[in-house]
Amino acid sequence: MSATPSGRPARPLSTWIVHNPDLSFAILLAVSVYAYFALTNGLFATHNTAFAILERFAVLGPIALSLTLCIIAGEIDLSIGSNAALTAVIVVRYADSLGAVSSIALGLAIATLIGVAQGFLIAYFRVRAIVLTVGTLMLLRGVALFVAQEKTVSLTDFDVPDFIQTRILDYFSPASFLTIALFIAVGLFMAYTKYGREIYAIGGARKEALAAGVGLRRPLIIVFAVSGFCAGLGGAVIGLRSGTAQALGLQYLLLSGTVAAFIGGVSILGGRGGAVGAAIGTLTVNFLDTGLVFNVTPAYIVQLCLGVLLIVVIMFQTGSHLLDLYQKRRALLTETDRRRVELRPKIAQFRGEPSGGRAPAS
Repeated sequence: MSATPSGRPARPLSTWIVHNPDLSFAILLAVSVYAYFALTNGLFATHNTAFAILERFAVLGPIALSLTLCIIAGEIDLSIGSNAALTAVIVVRYADSLGAVSSIALGLAIATLIGVAQGFLIAYFRVRAIVLTVGTLMLLRGVALFVAQEKTVSLTDFDVPDFIQTRILDYFSPASFLTIALFIAVGLFMAYTKYGREIYAIGGARKEALAAGVGLRRPLIIVFAVSGFCAGLGGAVIGLRSGTAQALGLQYLLLSGTVAAFIGGVSILGGRGGAVGAAIGTLTVNFLDTGLVFNVTPAYIVQLCLGVLLIVVIMFQTGSHLLDLYQKRRALLTETDRRRVELRPKIAQFRGEPSGGRAPAS
């Protein structure tokens, strides 16, 4: 059996899944949704559909990953959509004058700095994330309107959009490859570095983490920096792929990303979840969206299905949490009874009683 970098033996994949009921449920849900549409629509299980799903993964995946990290840390970033829209506007507007690579670098740098600033304010001034990010949501919309001069910005050179949608091995594109690499990097960072463990610690048991000497500043700044970068990446991909960007666009990303994060098994209580779950949740949402589009389903039905799916996942997570608490309580009571039986002879001996526990007759 191999060992992890922390020195603990690595568990087999099957055992790891069994000990993560939320992730197991996410996998079952993804397989079920895919199987349903594959069996009911002959066009669903094809190479073209797989390519389209992975292209949507390149857009929604970074958003779901950023929200997953924030929720793991016990926080939330409501400015995801605004940050993505601002990055899209910057990348599209300046792609012609600065070049595509420079405009992408500029957009991602600004998005990441916005995330760092949010993390700094939340960590150092103890501002509630939900309050701060609502403010930055509106602020970034205003900045995006200013950069776009209150109109839709468009590309004139479509070589880059054509490149990022180039097929590789029938299923992938440069955009989807980049997103997959991002998931792998973040997953390894969270699983095998002390910074990742700090993020889990402040989300799952913040008081205990603080008592153990784990500070809030570094993990929160890292989380929101990664969140800003992911939002920027999603916005850049959308802007370059479509060739246009709107300052007030991409509002749907927050809702879709939140649904994908929770479907992927991130706990609403914080401290649980990961990049694997975020990827599975994103694919599940994409399976559902693509399958419903193939069936010519009205938009309101799509939203209803996403809402029902989210409620089902939250109910499962709640039941799983309650069952876990029940099992821990039973284990504690069993251990207490066992210790009582072990200590009874010693107590009797201390009192000068027979081992049966009763005092000798006078």
